[in-house]
Amino acid sequence: MNKKLKAIIIIEFFIVLGLIFHVVRTPHLWVVLGLAILFTVLATRSRARVLRVLSLIFWAITTMILFTVGWFWLAIVFPAIMCIIFWKNNPREGQTIFGYDIFNGASAAENDSLEAQGRANGNDVIDLEDYNFKASGNRLSIKKNAGNTKIIVPHDVAIKLDATTQTGLIKIFDETPQINAGNLHYFSEGFDHTSKRITLFIRVETGNIEVVRG
Repeated sequence: MNKKLKAIIIIEFFIVLGLIFHVVRTPHLWVVLGLAILFTVLATRSRARVLRVLSLIFWAITTMILFTVGWFWLAIVFPAIMCIIFWKNNPREGQTIFGYDIFNGASAAENDSLEAQGRANGNDVIDLEDYNFKASGNRLSIKKNAGNTKIIVPHDVAIKLDATTQTGLIKIFDETPQINAGNLHYFSEGFDHTSKRITLFIRVETGNIEVVRG
């Protein structure tokens, strides 16, 4: 479980805790909820239609009271938004994000896991700590017109980098930055013998490319 997911779970826990405290401090909600449960049990045992109608009415009132509680909506909306953000930032294997191209140099016949990330314009920060590494190898392609790109590489991950920017700076770890270098290659020592490794293809027309350890 990565740090982002842990943070989301912790925040959701406190939101639910706040909802529970609010419910506990709302006596009329307990009264209505108790009546809803009571009439539901009585309707189940006697099967009287009037009891079923009363149980539905009290359940509807209980639901309406919950809908007026801000904590209730926050408990629902927050995880929904986080799921959407997580899904967009972590496309499924083999999925190509709309509007972005996979680098033509990557052969479909290779066994490496190939993914495409980025956007047409704008800044991107990609943390490989959250990347699902495969023993067979991994490839990540980023192609966009403009914007800065920062790749955060864990210390136990080896990289093979093929970076290109027509106008911008390329900075790889502690090496001297290259300005308007065009195409630049970098290989981590012992790349082929490392269990966690990734090949990066970065193509940016205008923007800086930075690769750091983190």
